[in-house]
Amino acid sequence: MRKTTWAFLMLTIFVGLTLLRDSDAVEADWKFQGPITLTEKTYEKVDAQAAILLDSQTGEIMYAQNADTPYPVASMSKMMTEYMLLEAIKEERVDWDDEIVVSENAAATGGARVHLVAGEAYPIKDLYEAMAIGSANNAAVAIGEYLAGSTTAFAEQMNLKAAELNLRSSSFVNATGLDTGNGQNEMTARDVGMLAYHLLNDFPDIVKWTVEPTHTNLMLDGANADWSIAGLDGLKTGDTNAAGYSFTATAKRGDKRLISVVMGAEEGATRFTETKKLMERGFDNG
Repeated sequence: MRKTTWAFLMLTIFVGLTLLRDSDAVEADWKFQGPITLTEKTYEKVDAQAAILLDSQTGEIMYAQNADTPYPVASMSKMMTEYMLLEAIKEERVDWDDEIVVSENAAATGGARVHLVAGEAYPIKDLYEAMAIGSANNAAVAIGEYLAGSTTAFAEQMNLKAAELNLRSSSFVNATGLDTGNGQNEMTARDVGMLAYHLLNDFPDIVKWTVEPTHTNLMLDGANADWSIAGLDGLKTGDTNAAGYSFTATAKRGDKRLISVVMGAEEGATRFTETKKLMERGFDNG
């Protein structure tokens, strides 16, 4: 009887020690996940499908919400078209004074647009400003065709550039972000944020254009004080039926510049209110 009791006691101690070790492992795992938990407490959930906030100088991710699921990116994909044109100019493959003869395909592109006549020539700089400031789809198509020869060839170059920039979950079918019947551009919030990071670091003068008030970036026109952010100077809005309302923003205060991405908000105003929340918390906590 005593042997049986002793054996039972030893078994109980062994099981207890095993459970204690398992508990320690769980505690260690919980501690490892601590920074993520703290981040979620610091930044309440963004009212959109996906979002990200990062430091433009270091690339540090300060907040991420569903940041690795690809979504239709709408006109925010024009940031890639901008990047590729600015790179071509930097490498002297094209010049700001070059003139583009607009094709019928480019001239007929719908959505946000400027007045372009097929067969007439326009300076690259004018087309770039129409795209970067006014989000003109026909100007973006004209630029893409000039750089690559055709819309399809330019989309292929966009995908190659995405791979080069390590944008792992991005796919492009055109220069605009429109759904033209053969699919649409898709990116994750993380990829959009990193594209903005490369754009700002490789071509910092871009904010000279993106700081201009537009009919889409209402955070810059001063019409709504609730959306005002000190230091905001870009970057790109986007919206389609499939993509919802999105906004990639950047703001600088002192030596600190932040980039935020809000994707798939249900209302146009929501992308701005959520951007302000992200930015203000980023500067306050940074």
